[in-house]
Amino acid sequence: MLKRSYISGHESHSHYNTDKDIRILKKKLQNANKDQDKITVLKNLSDSTKLSIYLLLNKIDEIPVIDICYILDLSQSAVSHALSDLKKLDIVECNRCGKLICYSLKRQPKKRTTFLSIFKKVFN
Repeated sequence: MLKRSYISGHESHSHYNTDKDIRILKKKLQNANKDQDKITVLKNLSDSTKLSIYLLLNKIDEIPVIDICYILDLSQSAVSHALSDLKKLDIVECNRCGKLICYSLKRQPKKRTTFLSIFKKVFN
């Protein structure tokens, strides 16, 4: 039994959780904290520029930096900085085509699906 004397008398309240519920929640959160790479990516995608770029790249196979700037109405330095961070996180990849540098999301179907499902829940 957990030492939760503060909860006695609250059994009929909506905020009441049994000791078993508390143990289950604790275990689930401990398992969630093992996914540090996903947590790091989500922290970085909390930046509106990076999130906008991520969502844009999800809609297209490959796009030059200058087109990202135009679509998102951002400076090239802001976009390049955000893309550099996303590249360090192993989310995007770049290819040179003449003078253009084009970006796309890395082909990681499971990781991509996980993040998209999170964003669909938040933005729909």
